Amino acid sequence: MSADHNPRKIAVLVENEYIPEEIRDYRQVFSQAGYEVELMSRLWGQKSCTFISALDPLEYKPGNQPEQLEVGVDFDSVRIEDYAAVLIAANYVSVRLRYFDRSRDGTEPRNSPAVRFFSRAMRNGKIVKGALCHGLWILTPAPELLAGRKVICHEVVQADIQNAGAIMTHTDNNVVVDGDLVTGHSKAEARALAEAVIGQIARVRDGEGSQAVSNETQTLSSRAVAVNRSKRILTVLSEWGYWGEELIGPLDQFDAVGYQVDFCTPTGKRPNAIPVSMDPEFIDPPLNRPVTSEEVARKVREIDDPATAQGRRLERPINLSDWIPERPYASSSTYVRGLEAYNRNLDRALDRISRYDALLLVGGSGPIVDMANNGRVHDLILGFLRAGKVVAAECYGVTCLAFARSWEDRKSIIWGKRVTGHCLEYDYHDGTAFVRARNTFLDFDMGPPAYPLEFILRDAVGPDGEYIGNFGRERSVIVDYPFVTGRSTPDSYLTGQKVIEVLENGLRRWGW
Repeated sequence: MSADHNPRKIAVLVENEYIPEEIRDYRQVFSQAGYEVELMSRLWGQKSCTFISALDPLEYKPGNQPEQLEVGVDFDSVRIEDYAAVLIAANYVSVRLRYFDRSRDGTEPRNSPAVRFFSRAMRNGKIVKGALCHGLWILTPAPELLAGRKVICHEVVQADIQNAGAIMTHTDNNVVVDGDLVTGHSKAEARALAEAVIGQIARVRDGEGSQAVSNETQTLSSRAVAVNRSKRILTVLSEWGYWGEELIGPLDQFDAVGYQVDFCTPTGKRPNAIPVSMDPEFIDPPLNRPVTSEEVARKVREIDDPATAQGRRLERPINLSDWIPERPYASSSTYVRGLEAYNRNLDRALDRISRYDALLLVGGSGPIVDMANNGRVHDLILGFLRAGKVVAAECYGVTCLAFARSWEDRKSIIWGKRVTGHCLEYDYHDGTAFVRARNTFLDFDMGPPAYPLEFILRDAVGPDGEYIGNFGRERSVIVDYPFVTGRSTPDSYLTGQKVIEVLENGLRRWGW
């Protein structure tokens, strides 16, 4: 939407059992502010439909009949960009509009036309959305659009809204404004909600209130409030080359809110950035464009240099091989006693997890070598999960999640989960190589990635989970608690942001 495009229409979705007073309040408040209210609904192929209002049984008396609305606009026939705001009316409107048809072959679509329409509005940060009372029910079939949003609603639907990942918030006037989303408790807040919507229209149009994803170097969104600065993150890095921004992005976010970050490598050697990840002129072959900005390249070079203050942070990483014991071979003559010692030592080692709030596995080509199928890394991940901690992974760091599994059932820990990771379209024909020592490549070309991550993830999540590549979209970050996964380099800052929102706001589902 261009800056000079200033729509003056407000869409209000209605159906049977609407509340007449609410519609009258909207028409009055919005018209006084110079906006036209356009009622719309699902018309089922007709030119218009007549809808009947709710009638409170306590107000029933002879002659007190329901009111009627004649609606001639179907939301499937309009351009959503022509509206400054989209509201869903209260009461049972949202319940009725969630209805969808069963197709002739017996299959069912995921969402009704109304859900799809309101979901499109939710994804457009330049349009204000409003929902009163039961209205947010329209979004429960698409919980990723509610996850992490501050809202208020009627107590009848509160459990469903919270299960979708929204954050229930209370205010003195029972209206909650969260950027481009305005919600109210009940029909009594119709006028206050309308006034709040008007106030937000100019703000989101000018980019002040939108919840759209920020640029690559922006720090934590204002949606994560009251940050607990005592949080501590354990970050695992490959000794064979990590991609620079996939460390810098989350680290910038954690530093901005005062989290303490500890670094760990498989054998305690200093991690090193892959050289091309420090080069803003490097052209990423699958994307045919640079993927590292000048600012990020500068930050990667700084942390890769042991002589700088940032670089000294990586100088003495935790040695995972000293921390986590190695599982004995089954062929050992003392296997049973060795296994007992392993489990005893592992339990002691994992006590150290209690000091951390989250685990981050940084991506790059290196994790394929020393993290993806590293039993100690797997034990570390399993320890975080058993302790109820957050586990985040980026790019080829997500491979570790696919391969981490208990020895009892051998089922991946992401079975039944939704995750993202490097998709086939973004894989190299030739690799960016590994780092053996500082800024020194091995003398062979890795070729294509040793693990086709998309195939691995599709298999690892099983029939009830889902791999979400989001190919063709600039960013892909998925939160399916306790996992936060980021697809690739451009998702690094957003991955860090979502980890913080999980820790601070209780975010449970986001991105699908």
